[in-house]
Amino acid sequence: MTDFVQPAGFASRPAHGPLLRAIFNLVDSWPPLAFAVTAAATLGLLFQVGHFYEHAAQVTIWILGDYSNICGRDTPWMSPWVTEWVRLAGVYLFPHDGTARQMMLGMELLHLVANFIFLSSIACLYYVITSKWVRRAFVIEGLHLCEHLALTLTAYYVGYPIGVSTLFGHAGQFGGREFAVGYRVVWHFLLNLLPMPFCMIALMDYWHPHRKDVALARALRGTGSAPLTVAD
Repeated sequence: MTDFVQPAGFASRPAHGPLLRAIFNLVDSWPPLAFAVTAAATLGLLFQVGHFYEHAAQVTIWILGDYSNICGRDTPWMSPWVTEWVRLAGVYLFPHDGTARQMMLGMELLHLVANFIFLSSIACLYYVITSKWVRRAFVIEGLHLCEHLALTLTAYYVGYPIGVSTLFGHAGQFGGREFAVGYRVVWHFLLNLLPMPFCMIALMDYWHPHRKDVALARALRGTGSAPLTVAD
């Protein structure tokens, strides 16, 4: 059996810590807020699909290298619209810096915002589906957000991003520019990928709460061990 409950009221929820109980109680007591939280979870997860596509295309183009006819492995690919957003963010927020620094800070800042949106959507999803799978997705994405926070702060204060995905600023010393770019794009691709199946499992269990019981019953019926006792 799954460990989620529908958000039909605070009384039906499993026990949580005082802070989480207070948040759930507040949301449950105001239906418009509950609807807004559910909508935020939906929109945030849809946004993550597009965000993940960007990372998937980026790592694919890096693997292809010169065969992609787009850019070599020493350049991290970004789609034209994301590149323009990065440029505009850098020019608007850091008007007195050079172009290279504007692009670096714009990229780090937009990545930080994108991952904050994803983490927030997972938190909202946990209100709808209090599942262990959503908790696991939240932990993974929380660590990913911490990485982007470190990258953004060090890029601003130190002058280059320092984090696990840059081998603390020394990735280029291990294998040159191509290795540094590849290590980072693969690292962030995986960290964007990992929480998504957990959210999908939670949603599948939410929409089909008896699917495990049906599968077990069908297996038992196939072996003749027991009759099928649940609707299929």
